[in-house]
Amino acid sequence: MLLILNRIVDTEKKKKYDLIFSEIFNDLKCNSEIIYPEDEISDSKFSRFSHLLITGSELFASQENKDDGKIFRVIRHFLDNNKSILGICYGHQMLAKTILGNTGCRKAAKPEFGWKKVQLASNSLFEGIKNPVFYESHYEEVCSLTDDFRIIAYNNDCPIQAFQYKDHPVWGVQFHPEVNYETGESAFRQRLLEKHELKNYFRNELEKPQQIEQNFKIFRNFVKD
Repeated sequence: MLLILNRIVDTEKKKKYDLIFSEIFNDLKCNSEIIYPEDEISDSKFSRFSHLLITGSELFASQENKDDGKIFRVIRHFLDNNKSILGICYGHQMLAKTILGNTGCRKAAKPEFGWKKVQLASNSLFEGIKNPVFYESHYEEVCSLTDDFRIIAYNNDCPIQAFQYKDHPVWGVQFHPEVNYETGESAFRQRLLEKHELKNYFRNELEKPQQIEQNFKIFRNFVKD
């Protein structure tokens, strides 16, 4: 059974992503439950879950935020019990930070924003995915990984687009495989209206919307482990 830790702060956006992830895993016939940092956090509560997914967030992982301690406790429970973990964007950064401490993530030299090509290494998480383009929206990045990590994806603007921890079913991805074409285009329009400086960083390397459809295989590959 999958536990989804939704770290999004904005109420409406949080509900939207609850629905996005629920639909993804319902289609995969994978039972899931969504929790938030303000919920009760205890090891006994998580004993029935085999998989953990940590979502993205508006927060900066390199900074101290309210409820960080709870996030670390949830991640540490799954690590210590050899359970499967997938961190997305902020979740990817917080996973690295849980393992490495404050050296695990930092502010990126420049934001990455747009539909971006990513180079993938051979890995079970990426089975069935070729020459992908992903939704990217982040100001921070994972860094200073030790030999316990294997970098499994990269591009020119972000050298650690994804990692696997040891040989465990523990992955972080900087990009957003949950975002489909329509959701991504809408989000880009809204963000560009709100933050005009993002126009300097926006890149569209997408040739056709159908390229996005294969990205959802990441979730199938994750829950089958």
